[in-house]
Amino acid sequence: MNIVAKPVVDNQFWILKQDNRKVGNIEATDDGFAVKIDNKVTSFKTINMIQQRANIEFEAIGNKPNKEPASYQVQGYPSGSRVYNPVWDVQQGLPLFTKKRKSKSWFAAGWYQVRQRKTWAVAQSPKLITLERYAYQGPFYTEDEARNEPLP
Repeated sequence: MNIVAKPVVDNQFWILKQDNRKVGNIEATDDGFAVKIDNKVTSFKTINMIQQRANIEFEAIGNKPNKEPASYQVQGYPSGSRVYNPVWDVQQGLPLFTKKRKSKSWFAAGWYQVRQRKTWAVAQSPKLITLERYAYQGPFYTEDEARNEPLP
């Protein structure tokens, strides 16, 4: 059984895949890690124990461009400003953050192509509400990636 753990949130949440098919997940808990495979939950104290006893291979987070300090990134995507409350929105596949600790405005880290009024524009870290209202492509790690992506 060759299961690979792909990181979603660094050191907190992984998706388990076998032959490119999702078979479960690993979630960090207060006292270790919970491995969920086929509706069966097993607890482990450390990642090493998971690797040895459950025969799960952990994939490293890919070689993403790291030009900004970690406090200005969400999951490797640049934010252009200080990051507070970073989260990964699994449903939408977006790295989200706020610009202040108690803010209610959410931004999507990275570069995006956003279509407004029949034209496409490249933007860094747009507000989440903008992405919900308009067609977009992204996130991209660099502005060049966003500019060079063919338009739909």
